[in-house]
Amino acid sequence: MKDLTEKDKLFFFEKHFFTLDGLWMIEAEKKTDWDTALEIDLKVWLKLLKIIFKRLKKYLNILGNDLIDLLEILTFRWTVEGWKYDIRNVDSNNVYISVRSCPYKSAMDRNPERHDKIPLICNNMCKPFYQEIIKDFNPLISLKRTKFMGFKADECDFHFSIPPTQNIDQEKLKERVLDKKVRDIDKLFYFEKHFRTLDGLWVIETEHEIDFNTALELDIIVWQQLYSIIFRRVIKYLKINDNSLEDLISILSFIWNCEGNLHEIVRYSKEEVQMNITECPYIDAMRRNPERLDKIASICKDMCVPYLDPVIQEFNENIKIKRNQFIGLGDNTCDFHLTLKE
Repeated sequence: MKDLTEKDKLFFFEKHFFTLDGLWMIEAEKKTDWDTALEIDLKVWLKLLKIIFKRLKKYLNILGNDLIDLLEILTFRWTVEGWKYDIRNVDSNNVYISVRSCPYKSAMDRNPERHDKIPLICNNMCKPFYQEIIKDFNPLISLKRTKFMGFKADECDFHFSIPPTQNIDQEKLKERVLDKKVRDIDKLFYFEKHFRTLDGLWVIETEHEIDFNTALELDIIVWQQLYSIIFRRVIKYLKINDNSLEDLISILSFIWNCEGNLHEIVRYSKEEVQMNITECPYIDAMRRNPERLDKIASICKDMCVPYLDPVIQEFNENIKIKRNQFIGLGDNTCDFHLTLKE
Protein backbone atom coordinates (compact mmCIF):
# COMPACT_ATOMS: atom_id res chain seq x y z
CA MET A 1 0.00 0.00 0.00
CA LYS A 2 1.15 3.53 -0.74
CA ASP A 3 2.60 5.66 2.00
CA LEU A 4 0.05 7.62 3.98
CA THR A 5 -0.29 11.33 3.41
CA GLU A 6 -0.88 13.98 6.05
CA LYS A 7 -4.44 14.19 4.69
CA ASP A 8 -4.98 10.44 5.19
CA LYS A 9 -3.90 10.47 8.82
CA LEU A 10 -5.82 13.65 9.60
CA PHE A 11 -8.97 12.06 8.16
CA PHE A 12 -8.48 9.07 10.42
CA PHE A 13 -7.74 10.80 13.73
CA GLU A 14 -9.98 13.84 13.37
CA LYS A 15 -12.97 11.72 12.38
CA HIS A 16 -12.59 9.20 15.15
CA PHE A 17 -11.45 11.33 18.10
CA PHE A 18 -14.98 12.58 18.80
CA THR A 19 -16.53 9.20 17.95
CA LEU A 20 -14.30 7.41 20.46
CA ASP A 21 -15.23 9.78 23.28
CA GLY A 22 -18.94 9.58 22.48
CA LEU A 23 -18.93 5.77 22.41
CA TRP A 24 -17.20 5.56 25.77
CA MET A 25 -19.77 7.86 27.35
CA ILE A 26 -22.75 6.00 25.87
CA GLU A 27 -21.47 2.53 26.73
CA ALA A 28 -20.43 3.54 30.25
CA GLU A 29 -23.94 4.87 30.83
CA LYS A 30 -25.49 1.63 29.52
CA LYS A 31 -23.27 -0.49 31.75
CA THR A 32 -23.71 1.60 34.88
CA ASP A 33 -25.95 4.67 35.05
CA TRP A 34 -25.90 8.30 33.98
CA ASP A 35 -24.35 9.68 37.17
CA THR A 36 -21.50 7.15 37.17
CA ALA A 37 -20.77 7.67 33.47
CA LEU A 38 -20.76 11.45 33.92
CA GLU A 39 -18.45 11.19 36.92
CA ILE A 40 -15.97 9.12 34.89
CA ASP A 41 -16.27 11.47 31.91
CA LEU A 42 -15.57 14.47 34.13
CA LYS A 43 -12.42 12.87 35.55
CA VAL A 44 -11.24 11.82 32.07
CA TRP A 45 -11.62 15.29 30.60
CA LEU A 46 -10.16 17.18 33.53
CA LYS A 47 -7.02 15.06 33.20
CA LEU A 48 -7.08 15.18 29.40
CA LEU A 49 -7.38 18.97 29.28
CA LYS A 50 -4.43 19.35 31.64
CA ILE A 51 -2.41 17.05 29.39
CA ILE A 52 -3.55 18.97 26.31
CA PHE A 53 -2.54 22.31 27.85
CA LYS A 54 0.87 20.92 28.83
CA ARG A 55 1.50 19.47 25.37
CA LEU A 56 0.27 22.55 23.51
CA LYS A 57 2.38 24.83 25.66
CA LYS A 58 5.43 22.85 24.56
CA TYR A 59 4.25 22.52 20.93
CA LEU A 60 3.58 26.24 20.60
CA ASN A 61 6.81 27.09 22.42
CA ILE A 62 4.99 29.08 25.09
CA LEU A 63 7.25 29.94 28.00
CA GLY A 64 4.94 31.99 30.23
CA ASN A 65 1.45 31.80 31.70
CA ASP A 66 -0.12 35.21 31.08
CA LEU A 67 -3.52 35.81 29.45
CA ILE A 68 -2.11 35.87 25.90
CA ASP A 69 -0.38 32.54 26.55
CA LEU A 70 -3.68 31.11 27.78
CA LEU A 71 -5.65 32.45 24.84
CA GLU A 72 -3.12 31.11 22.34
CA ILE A 73 -3.50 27.60 23.76
CA LEU A 74 -7.26 27.83 24.16
CA THR A 75 -8.01 29.22 20.70
CA PHE A 76 -5.56 26.78 19.10
CA ARG A 77 -7.49 23.90 20.65
CA TRP A 78 -10.85 25.38 19.71
CA THR A 79 -9.80 26.02 16.12
CA VAL A 80 -8.39 22.51 15.71
CA GLU A 81 -11.54 20.91 17.13
CA GLY A 82 -13.82 23.01 14.91
CA TRP A 83 -15.32 25.46 17.40
CA LYS A 84 -16.75 28.66 15.90
CA TYR A 85 -15.93 31.73 17.96
CA ASP A 86 -15.28 35.48 17.82
CA ILE A 87 -12.90 37.46 19.99
CA ARG A 88 -14.55 40.74 20.93
CA ASN A 89 -14.28 43.70 23.27
CA VAL A 90 -10.56 43.57 23.94
CA ASP A 91 -9.25 46.31 26.22
CA SER A 92 -6.22 46.68 28.47
CA ASN A 93 -7.40 44.14 31.06
CA ASN A 94 -10.29 42.20 29.53
CA VAL A 95 -11.08 39.87 26.62
CA TYR A 96 -14.54 38.65 25.70
CA ILE A 97 -14.96 35.59 23.47
CA SER A 98 -18.28 34.53 21.98
CA VAL A 99 -18.56 30.83 21.06
CA ARG A 100 -21.22 30.22 18.43
CA SER A 101 -20.69 26.50 17.78
CA CYS A 102 -19.27 23.69 19.94
CA PRO A 103 -18.47 20.29 18.35
CA TYR A 104 -19.50 18.39 21.47
CA LYS A 105 -22.93 20.01 21.62
CA SER A 106 -23.27 19.60 17.84
CA ALA A 107 -22.61 15.85 18.17
CA MET A 108 -25.35 15.57 20.81
CA ASP A 109 -27.68 17.71 18.68
CA ARG A 110 -27.37 15.10 15.91
CA ASN A 111 -28.44 12.31 18.29
CA PRO A 112 -32.08 12.68 19.44
CA GLU A 113 -31.42 10.28 22.33
CA ARG A 114 -28.87 12.71 23.81
CA HIS A 115 -30.89 15.95 23.61
CA ASP A 116 -32.01 15.74 27.24
CA LYS A 117 -28.39 15.32 28.33
CA ILE A 118 -27.12 18.54 26.75
CA PRO A 119 -27.90 20.86 29.72
CA LEU A 120 -26.46 18.32 32.15
CA ILE A 121 -23.19 17.98 30.20
CA CYS A 122 -22.98 21.75 29.86
CA ASN A 123 -23.57 22.42 33.55
CA ASN A 124 -21.68 19.53 35.13
CA MET A 125 -18.71 19.35 32.77
CA CYS A 126 -18.11 22.47 30.70
CA LYS A 127 -18.49 24.89 33.60
CA PRO A 128 -16.03 23.23 36.01
CA PHE A 129 -13.58 22.33 33.22
CA TYR A 130 -12.64 25.85 32.32
CA GLN A 131 -12.68 27.23 35.83
CA GLU A 132 -10.26 24.54 37.03
CA ILE A 133 -8.03 24.60 33.96
CA ILE A 134 -7.62 28.39 34.07
CA LYS A 135 -7.05 28.43 37.81
CA ASP A 136 -4.38 25.78 37.34
CA PHE A 137 -2.78 27.77 34.48
CA ASN A 138 -2.70 31.11 36.29
CA PRO A 139 -4.85 31.91 39.35
CA LEU A 140 -4.59 35.66 38.61
CA ILE A 141 -6.66 35.22 35.43
CA SER A 142 -10.37 35.28 36.18
CA LEU A 143 -13.16 33.84 34.03
CA LYS A 144 -16.80 34.83 34.12
CA ARG A 145 -19.49 33.02 32.13
CA THR A 146 -23.16 33.95 31.90
CA LYS A 147 -24.46 32.34 28.68
CA PHE A 148 -24.51 28.69 27.64
CA MET A 149 -25.84 27.19 24.41
CA GLY A 150 -26.67 24.06 26.40
CA PHE A 151 -29.28 26.19 28.17
CA LYS A 152 -30.76 27.52 24.91
CA ALA A 153 -28.63 30.69 24.74
CA ASP A 154 -27.44 31.82 21.32
CA GLU A 155 -23.81 31.66 22.44
CA CYS A 156 -21.41 30.56 25.13
CA ASP A 157 -19.55 33.55 26.56
CA PHE A 158 -16.05 33.66 28.05
CA HIS A 159 -15.11 36.89 29.86
CA PHE A 160 -11.41 36.85 30.79
CA SER A 161 -9.85 39.51 32.96
CA ILE A 162 -6.50 40.21 34.59
CA PRO A 163 -5.59 42.52 37.52
CA PRO A 164 -5.51 46.29 36.81
CA THR A 165 -1.77 46.28 37.47
CA GLN A 166 -1.29 44.15 34.33
CA ASN A 167 -1.95 45.08 30.73
CA ILE A 168 -2.67 43.09 27.58
CA ASP A 169 -0.04 43.63 24.89
CA GLN A 170 -2.27 44.33 21.87
CA GLU A 171 0.46 43.60 19.32
CA LYS A 172 1.27 40.25 20.85
CA LEU A 173 -2.41 39.42 21.07
CA LYS A 174 -2.83 40.19 17.38
CA GLU A 175 0.23 38.20 16.33
CA ARG A 176 -0.23 35.14 18.54
CA VAL A 177 -4.02 34.87 18.76
CA LEU A 178 -6.06 37.07 16.41
CA ASP A 179 -3.91 36.43 13.30
CA LYS A 180 -2.83 32.90 14.22
CA LYS A 181 -3.39 30.32 11.48
CA VAL A 182 -3.79 26.62 12.25
CA ARG A 183 -2.41 24.24 9.62
CA ASP A 184 -3.33 20.64 8.86
CA ILE A 185 -0.06 19.49 10.42
CA ASP A 186 -1.12 21.25 13.65
CA LYS A 187 -4.47 19.47 13.58
CA LEU A 188 -2.78 16.13 12.99
CA PHE A 189 -0.46 16.69 15.95
CA TYR A 190 -3.44 17.45 18.17
CA PHE A 191 -5.72 14.57 17.21
CA GLU A 192 -3.07 11.90 16.78
CA LYS A 193 -1.39 12.81 20.05
CA HIS A 194 -4.58 12.79 22.10
CA PHE A 195 -6.52 9.94 20.48
CA ARG A 196 -4.76 7.19 22.42
CA THR A 197 -4.52 9.36 25.54
CA LEU A 198 -8.29 9.79 25.54
CA ASP A 199 -8.89 6.04 25.25
CA GLY A 200 -6.30 5.24 27.91
CA LEU A 201 -7.82 7.70 30.37
CA TRP A 202 -11.28 6.20 29.90
CA VAL A 203 -9.90 2.74 30.71
CA ILE A 204 -7.97 3.96 33.75
CA GLU A 205 -10.77 6.09 35.22
CA THR A 206 -13.39 3.36 34.63
CA GLU A 207 -11.11 0.92 36.44
CA HIS A 208 -10.70 3.38 39.34
CA GLU A 209 -14.43 4.10 39.55
CA ILE A 210 -15.61 0.50 39.13
CA ASP A 211 -13.05 -2.27 38.47
CA PHE A 212 -10.63 -3.55 35.82
CA ASN A 213 -12.95 -6.23 34.43
CA THR A 214 -15.66 -3.66 33.75
CA ALA A 215 -13.12 -1.32 32.16
CA LEU A 216 -11.89 -4.12 29.89
CA GLU A 217 -15.43 -5.19 29.00
CA LEU A 218 -16.37 -1.63 28.06
CA ASP A 219 -13.13 -1.15 26.13
CA ILE A 220 -13.96 -4.21 24.00
CA ILE A 221 -17.49 -3.00 23.32
CA VAL A 222 -16.32 0.52 22.46
CA TRP A 223 -13.64 -0.73 20.07
CA GLN A 224 -15.98 -3.23 18.42
CA GLN A 225 -18.34 -0.39 17.63
CA LEU A 226 -15.55 2.02 16.75
CA TYR A 227 -13.93 -0.41 14.32
CA SER A 228 -17.28 -1.01 12.63
CA ILE A 229 -17.60 2.75 12.13
CA ILE A 230 -13.94 3.03 11.07
CA PHE A 231 -14.41 0.28 8.47
CA ARG A 232 -17.42 2.02 6.93
CA ARG A 233 -15.64 5.37 6.78
CA VAL A 234 -12.38 3.92 5.41
CA ILE A 235 -14.24 1.90 2.77
CA LYS A 236 -15.85 5.13 1.59
CA TYR A 237 -12.62 7.10 1.86
CA LEU A 238 -10.61 4.55 -0.14
CA LYS A 239 -13.50 4.09 -2.61
CA ILE A 240 -13.59 0.33 -2.08
CA ASN A 241 -16.53 -1.29 -3.87
CA ASP A 242 -15.99 -4.99 -3.11
CA ASN A 243 -15.43 -7.20 -0.07
CA SER A 244 -12.56 -9.39 -1.27
CA LEU A 245 -9.66 -10.56 0.87
CA GLU A 246 -7.41 -8.07 -0.93
CA ASP A 247 -9.86 -5.27 -0.09
CA LEU A 248 -9.79 -6.30 3.57
CA ILE A 249 -5.99 -6.20 3.55
CA SER A 250 -6.10 -2.69 2.07
CA ILE A 251 -8.50 -1.54 4.79
CA LEU A 252 -6.56 -3.09 7.67
CA SER A 253 -3.25 -1.85 6.31
CA PHE A 254 -4.61 1.70 6.00
CA ILE A 255 -6.01 1.64 9.54
CA TRP A 256 -2.87 0.13 11.04
CA ASN A 257 -0.62 2.56 9.22
CA CYS A 258 -2.69 5.43 10.61
CA GLU A 259 -2.55 3.98 14.12
CA GLY A 260 1.19 3.39 13.90
CA ASN A 261 1.01 -0.41 13.89
CA LEU A 262 4.10 -1.42 11.93
CA HIS A 263 3.28 -4.56 9.97
CA GLU A 264 4.26 -6.88 7.16
CA ILE A 265 2.05 -8.74 4.70
CA VAL A 266 2.82 -12.33 3.67
CA ARG A 267 0.75 -13.62 0.75
CA TYR A 268 0.57 -17.40 0.50
CA SER A 269 -2.15 -17.43 -2.16
CA LYS A 270 -5.19 -15.44 -3.30
CA GLU A 271 -7.15 -17.15 -0.53
CA GLU A 272 -4.58 -17.08 2.27
CA VAL A 273 -2.67 -14.10 3.69
CA GLN A 274 -0.90 -13.43 6.95
CA MET A 275 -0.48 -9.93 8.38
CA ASN A 276 2.09 -9.59 11.14
CA ILE A 277 2.20 -6.55 13.42
CA THR A 278 5.78 -6.01 14.53
CA GLU A 279 5.27 -2.86 16.62
CA CYS A 280 2.11 -1.82 18.47
CA PRO A 281 1.80 1.76 19.83
CA TYR A 282 -0.89 0.73 22.32
CA ILE A 283 1.41 -1.82 23.96
CA ASP A 284 4.30 0.66 23.81
CA ALA A 285 2.15 3.23 25.66
CA MET A 286 1.29 0.72 28.41
CA ARG A 287 4.94 -0.28 28.77
CA ARG A 288 5.81 3.35 29.48
CA ASN A 289 3.38 3.33 32.41
CA PRO A 290 4.60 1.12 35.30
CA GLU A 291 1.05 0.89 36.67
CA ARG A 292 -0.18 -0.77 33.45
CA LEU A 293 2.54 -3.41 33.00
CA ASP A 294 0.51 -6.15 34.69
CA LYS A 295 -2.50 -5.35 32.46
CA ILE A 296 -0.77 -5.74 29.09
CA ALA A 297 -1.42 -9.49 28.71
CA SER A 298 -5.13 -9.19 29.49
CA ILE A 299 -5.70 -6.21 27.22
CA CYS A 300 -3.70 -7.78 24.39
CA LYS A 301 -5.30 -11.23 24.33
CA ASP A 302 -8.76 -10.54 25.74
CA MET A 303 -9.41 -7.40 23.69
CA CYS A 304 -7.54 -7.50 20.40
CA VAL A 305 -9.34 -10.59 19.02
CA PRO A 306 -12.91 -9.79 20.17
CA TYR A 307 -13.05 -6.29 18.67
CA LEU A 308 -11.57 -7.25 15.28
CA ASP A 309 -13.35 -10.55 14.59
CA PRO A 310 -16.91 -9.14 14.38
CA VAL A 311 -15.99 -6.38 11.93
CA ILE A 312 -14.25 -8.87 9.62
CA GLN A 313 -17.33 -11.10 9.70
CA GLU A 314 -19.48 -8.09 8.92
CA PHE A 315 -17.21 -7.23 5.98
CA ASN A 316 -17.15 -10.77 4.56
CA GLU A 317 -18.43 -13.77 6.50
CA ASN A 318 -16.31 -16.10 4.35
CA ILE A 319 -13.05 -14.59 5.61
CA LYS A 320 -11.79 -16.32 8.74
CA ILE A 321 -9.18 -14.96 11.12
CA LYS A 322 -6.85 -17.00 13.31
CA ARG A 323 -4.44 -15.69 15.95
CA ASN A 324 -1.53 -17.52 17.59
CA GLN A 325 1.03 -14.87 18.54
CA PHE A 326 0.68 -11.76 20.72
CA ILE A 327 3.35 -9.14 21.41
CA GLY A 328 1.70 -8.46 24.76
CA LEU A 329 2.31 -12.09 25.74
CA GLY A 330 5.99 -11.96 24.84
CA ASP A 331 5.94 -12.92 21.16
CA ASN A 332 7.86 -10.91 18.58
CA THR A 333 4.77 -10.28 16.47
CA CYS A 334 0.98 -10.26 16.55
CA ASP A 335 -0.13 -12.57 13.74
CA PHE A 336 -3.38 -12.26 11.81
CA HIS A 337 -3.89 -15.31 9.59
CA LEU A 338 -6.66 -14.54 7.10
CA THR A 339 -8.26 -17.24 4.96
CA LEU A 340 -11.00 -16.87 2.38
CA LYS A 341 -13.28 -19.91 2.34
CA GLU A 342 -15.97 -19.85 -0.34
